[in-house]
Amino acid sequence: MPRIQISLPDGSDVTHDLAEDLVTIGRVSDNTIQIDDASVSSHHAELFLREDDYTLKDLHSTNGTQLNGKPVAAEEELQLQHGDQVIFGNIGVLYISEEGSEQQPLPAESEPLLEAASSSVVPANFANASPFQSKKKKKNPAAVAVVVLCVLSLLGAGGAIAIILQMQPPLVKL
Repeated sequence: MPRIQISLPDGSDVTHDLAEDLVTIGRVSDNTIQIDDASVSSHHAELFLREDDYTLKDLHSTNGTQLNGKPVAAEEELQLQHGDQVIFGNIGVLYISEEGSEQQPLPAESEPLLEAASSSVVPANFANASPFQSKKKKKNPAAVAVVVLCVLSLLGAGGAIAIILQMQPPLVKL
């Protein structure tokens, strides 16, 4: 019997057996499967039995439906297969079909190919892609000129003070 496994926001999983030909999914209680989450519309989607598996149809939901990472257009009917990942709003759902579980073999195991790099030369047009500015201090010619003038002024003032201190008072005759 096909079933869906719903992963709830609190981390728990809930499994529902799909026994009816038409299964409605939504936030309100009149749905066959109620998912009490704000991202799920009141009447979000339908699952209906076609042949041996269910078909998914989005009912113009607000936050949309995705099947295996791809958005499902409103009223589009997509056949579900064993292992399909469905997202109603923000709620993840896994579709499990008994027939499909035996039909899909595991992929063949292969050895990963690892190879050392042949060279490690920095490209000629290499530039630092860091979003942070460089810590190099740039010289500002105006600031350098101001500092030089201040130093010269202090030296001149110091020299003038030294000359004044070495002066002898004039001799006064009485």
